[in-house]
Amino acid sequence: MWRGSEALSPIECEQVLQEIELYLDGELVGAIARDIEDHLGQCGPCMSRSEFRRKLKGLIAARCGCDEVPPHLTEKLHTLLSRVDPTEP
Repeated sequence: MWRGSEALSPIECEQVLQEIELYLDGELVGAIARDIEDHLGQCGPCMSRSEFRRKLKGLIAARCGCDEVPPHLTEKLHTLLSRVDPTEP
C-alpha cells in the first residue's frame, strides 16, 4: 500500500491516487478537492505522480487534437480505470 504522508493529511495516498484523474480534470469540488490539493502540497510521492499525469494529459491533448471524446468512450475508460489498482507502479 502506498503511504507517503498520510499522517500529515486527512486523506490517504491511496484515495488521492484513486481520485487523481477526476481532480486533474476539474471534476471534483468541495472538501474532497481541497483535501486532495492539501495532500499534494504535503506528499512528494503523490505530487510526483500527479505532475506526471498532468504532463501526460497535456502531451496527449497536444498530439491528439481537439476532437470531442464520445460519451461511450469516456464511460468505458472510467470503467476500466476504476479496475486499476493505483498503488501498483
